[in-house]
Amino acid sequence: MVEIGTTIHSPQTGESITFLSTAESSNGELFRAEAVAQPGPYVVAPHIHPRQEERFIILEGLYGWQIGRERGVSGPGSTLVCPPRTPHSHRNAGSVPMRFLYEHRPALVGAEIFFETLFGLSRDGKLRPSGDLPFLQGALLLAEEAGDFLRPASPPMWVQNLVLGPLAKIARSRGYKARYPEYLLPQARRG
Repeated sequence: MVEIGTTIHSPQTGESITFLSTAESSNGELFRAEAVAQPGPYVVAPHIHPRQEERFIILEGLYGWQIGRERGVSGPGSTLVCPPRTPHSHRNAGSVPMRFLYEHRPALVGAEIFFETLFGLSRDGKLRPSGDLPFLQGALLLAEEAGDFLRPASPPMWVQNLVLGPLAKIARSRGYKARYPEYLLPQARRG
């Protein structure tokens, strides 16, 4: 279990998150984190959550978003809801740090694993210039740990299901891991 209150940073994307509720702490009910995104060019790549609703509660700054075919910019006090399997993306649309809460219902352990790996790779400068995971690293992470939590918005899920296993095998043969001991979050190291 990730220790509640743990904050991790992603220097390549300019983001930080603080874990407020996890799959284990909420008996699978709610993953909740407070995020801060610095101004800049980084845009979270379009993705879906196969089995979860995601909710964004804007606390400070301007939240640029796309949910399905709708897009906009929302400010403090706004709440946006993204149903399961709906493509979405977001970015800091302002010139100051943006702070927001995000929630996933139900909570899945894959969220914590995804963020510990993504942010750890970022701290080591191993993300692509866009801030995204390298292709094979992403395939392995989704195939082994986080595929129930997150998937790219395209190609279709059935195509992803066909190719993730073979891509994960290639990734492992090239030295990638789904989880790296040096990136494990507090308390996750003990389990």
